Amino acid sequence: MTRRWLGSVVSVVVTSLSVLTMSSLGLGALVEVSRRAAALPCDQVPGVPQPFEGDRHIPYDGAPHTPYRTVPPTSGWHSARILTPGIYRDPIPEEMQVHVLEHGHVLVQYAPGTSAADIAALERLGRRHPRDVVVAPYPALDQGVALTGWQRLQRLPGVDEHAVREFITKVARRYDHSWRDGATDCLSGPVRTDRRGLPRS
Repeated sequence: MTRRWLGSVVSVVVTSLSVLTMSSLGLGALVEVSRRAAALPCDQVPGVPQPFEGDRHIPYDGAPHTPYRTVPPTSGWHSARILTPGIYRDPIPEEMQVHVLEHGHVLVQYAPGTSAADIAALERLGRRHPRDVVVAPYPALDQGVALTGWQRLQRLPGVDEHAVREFITKVARRYDHSWRDGATDCLSGPVRTDRRGLPRS
């Protein structure tokens, strides 16, 4: 009798715990879905939207391709090799930059002649977002800092930590091989493309 009663109690407790666990998992999933569904409206996203230039891989590193329309690039032909987010002291080839952006990351790049103190400030910001940011020098810049996301560009005349932080937090992960959570490219109208997916002039 005692065994049967104890077995019933254990059964009720196990069932209750299972239901509670599934409920909390379901609630967690709902919270995650609602959190992810809140893409910022375009007027709250820093930087300037850029036309889509394609998303094709080049056949090999160094292969010729259509020139990028922005400095630095924000989409277009890119390397099949991917770069891990982090701090880099050498310039990153533009074809690898674009692949970084395609994965939803943000690039923070600085011009030659940037002071050691300003570089250290940018690297600190990059380290605070280790899954989202690549920080590197970019010789093609004449001055200041360039912030890029997929189809997004912001140029700064110098290091502005607030602007860099805002770009990282509001642009990273809006795009990862496609627009996420209701985000768009924020362009006023559709971009006409050719059969390869490249914008027409």
